[in-house]
Amino acid sequence: MQTLFIGQNSIHLTVVDSTNSYASEMLRQIRPVEGTIIYTFEQNQGRGQRGNSWHSEIASLAVADLMAELLPKDYDVKIKWPNDVYVDKRKIAGILIENVISENTLQSSIIGIGLNINQTIFETEANNATSLKLLTHKDYNLQTVMESLCGFLEARYLQLKSNKRDLIDNTYLKRLFNLNEWKNYSVQDEVFEGRIISVSAIGKLQVELHSLEIKEFALKEISFL
Repeated sequence: MQTLFIGQNSIHLTVVDSTNSYASEMLRQIRPVEGTIIYTFEQNQGRGQRGNSWHSEIASLAVADLMAELLPKDYDVKIKWPNDVYVDKRKIAGILIENVISENTLQSSIIGIGLNINQTIFETEANNATSLKLLTHKDYNLQTVMESLCGFLEARYLQLKSNKRDLIDNTYLKRLFNLNEWKNYSVQDEVFEGRIISVSAIGKLQVELHSLEIKEFALKEISFL
């Protein structure tokens, strides 16, 4: 592993229901070192977004960086707010981030990344999904891809530690799915047309209406159509 700390302490599970659940249980028992990874090549019950999820640009940028390296340059790699990664408008990765905060201090973060690598068959509800293999018709070494992802995660994390927030924000916006494009969205069953113009400092999606009014939406308050 060619990293300073991310992935230097790793736990490989042959199969698990959810790596996030496993990590949560582990945190209740011990204090793992920063950068510990838990990985599996077969997860059978992933966890979706919940009310206590936290928006973060770092993980989604790292996955996008990895896709940009592995795929030909003509593929369009985007981040669909807040944390999904899309290639040519098809979902290739989903990310769930859960924080433990006590007395306004971040105690721990669990970043769960589900990346479609060699998968070719998906459930019907995920029919907009794709994978590296479907895109390139090649098989990938899962261990190699995992190690490369650790490298990109560490690079983005070190940018954050170096207070390069503007660089991170600007790069995230350049990758943002539907940025500055008029599209239909749904809020409480009401459909409207708007265009995404930015993301606020606390992670809310900023959408401009034709009236020039700018509205902000938190996770699950707005649906992409």
